[in-house]
Amino acid sequence: MSMIPPPPTVSRTPPSRSYAAFDPATVDALDDAALDELPFGVVCLARDGLILRYNLAEGRLARLDPSTVVGRNFFTDVAPCTNTEEFHGRFRAFAEGSTGGASIRFSYVFDFRFGAQNVDVEIVRAVGAPRLYLLINRRQFLPERTGPEAREPAPRQSDLVADEADRGILRNRYAERILSTPVVLFELLANAFANHPTAHWPTIAHDWGLAAGRRLVIELETAGDDETPLAERPMRDVVEFVSDLLRDQGWGVVAFDLGESARGVLRLDVESSALVGRPTRHGRSCHLLAGMLEGVLNHLAQRRLHVEELSCASTTGRACQMIVVGESRRGVASRLAAEGRSFDEVVAALEAGRADDRTT
Repeated sequence: MSMIPPPPTVSRTPPSRSYAAFDPATVDALDDAALDELPFGVVCLARDGLILRYNLAEGRLARLDPSTVVGRNFFTDVAPCTNTEEFHGRFRAFAEGSTGGASIRFSYVFDFRFGAQNVDVEIVRAVGAPRLYLLINRRQFLPERTGPEAREPAPRQSDLVADEADRGILRNRYAERILSTPVVLFELLANAFANHPTAHWPTIAHDWGLAAGRRLVIELETAGDDETPLAERPMRDVVEFVSDLLRDQGWGVVAFDLGESARGVLRLDVESSALVGRPTRHGRSCHLLAGMLEGVLNHLAQRRLHVEELSCASTTGRACQMIVVGESRRGVASRLAAEGRSFDEVVAALEAGRADDRTT
């Protein structure tokens, strides 16, 4: 998926609420997959400035491929605009122990050739290890600075690794590596899993989609001109925004029926899903897309939800139909979906279960 950052000529304030809820002391305990799910930048450095870890959000917002910056010097090779006393000087003093405490915070301006970024930086010590973490939270995107205040900008991906095209590496304008492949690849992969009785393709695909949805949140929160975090915008505006983005990326058209929310569920109808191929023995094909939507909706609702595909265009010839329920109702929804129940039947069963809970 490609990131759509704000236009470089427009000043915009990105959300910071996700960072505010994060405990910096826990960052060193996270594995690389968990770091990639964070919606703000994380860079792990050795005391000499060598990059040890570099998460997905920082790569997208700096338009650099994390795999190509690890092992380089952050201050001289990757972010020369930080090679100042304001930034590098603070880092050195903190690394040497001249500055007490477990962390230090300050504001800074990153310079890129595509624009400047106002950021809040927190430098955190790893407990019992000679490494430090930069937690970088974007506060505002600005046009490129060309005046005397501008510092040496960070390199583009093409500057960092100049011969990638000759080595069969294709990237989009945001430095994400892309591969041109027909959608049938997903169908073939699903069929391969289905042919092995010990494999659980629906569960694997759903988890795969859930991880992708958590990363899509980074893109959604930094796209467009609205300064308000998604979770604080009107739901109808948000679902239209999400639907438009998925459509533009080729996933099909996702229609959100908010009229069912009073019953504690949401209904999703997906037309022209990119993942619908030949009928499967499971009768449902869009587990990956369901997981992706679940990751996005979890972020919007700020709680655990579950998205289950009830019927698929691969067998019905109509739009794929999905239901969104709270985590506590996941088991019932999944079981009824596996039995081939319709949306109304699943909702009726959920409501009957809730009534039973009230009377016992």
